[in-house]
Amino acid sequence: MRAVEAAADLYMRMDLARGGNAAIAMARGSLEWAVKLRDRPMAEPTRDRLSSAIGLLADRVGWATYDQGRLEPATGLLTFALDSAARGSDRDLRAHTMLDLSVAFADLGRPRDGVDILRMALGDERISSAERANLHAVAARHCAAAGDRAAGLRHIGLAEEALARAEPALAPDWAHHITVSPGHHDSALGLALFQLGEDARARVRLSAALERLGESRTRTGLRCLTRLAVLRIREGDREAGAEQARRAVVLASDVQSMRVASDLRMMIDGVRQSGMTELARELSGTLTAA
Repeated sequence: MRAVEAAADLYMRMDLARGGNAAIAMARGSLEWAVKLRDRPMAEPTRDRLSSAIGLLADRVGWATYDQGRLEPATGLLTFALDSAARGSDRDLRAHTMLDLSVAFADLGRPRDGVDILRMALGDERISSAERANLHAVAARHCAAAGDRAAGLRHIGLAEEALARAEPALAPDWAHHITVSPGHHDSALGLALFQLGEDARARVRLSAALERLGESRTRTGLRCLTRLAVLRIREGDREAGAEQARRAVVLASDVQSMRVASDLRMMIDGVRQSGMTELARELSGTLTAA
């Protein structure tokens, strides 16, 4: 059981940094081995920990599969992760797995289903305030995608209220790499506020996230940076926006991520729509050459 927990922790660190197919293949092998352990006789406390460890490992494999653009297999893996997490006592892990599943549904063109999944997760009163803030922030993003701005802003308010009550020291070990890691909530709120068209508030949150995110959160940092570049240009600070856009393209050159690739396209479209067509061509050329 400890070996499964160690495998989940190692893979989580690898995936958060860069992702990639090699890491997915390694984690899949560990997951297949871990699942076979469930049939062995063991004490209930051990089985509880094993269920949570398998749930965490499956969630990370499912999330990485999603980030490679394979949405259908990702939803299957995340559903399996949810079933495993639900067998354990870590309610934050169950909620976080539902969050990841909701994102996959939203990207399949079903953001309202994503919101519904998060409503079910939020119905569990045992989840921590830190994870509750995370759920509300992502729900706000789904609401924006569904065209329900008012509901999205309500979720932003609820996320900020929950964050004010959060006690990071009480979070489970895995959450210190994700939910309660420095800058995470700022990034989640910043992404949602950007999608809701709250540019000034988004800039504050995204800037704070970039200042606090560690080196292990490469993709999250890039997601913030691409949006900040667009916001700077919209505000008229074209020089700073152009510098951030160029930096995003360079930093993303060795990152394998569907989300980051989509964000780079969004950023270049934003640059082009702001009339900076020459910069847009430059950025596109750099991406093509990478």
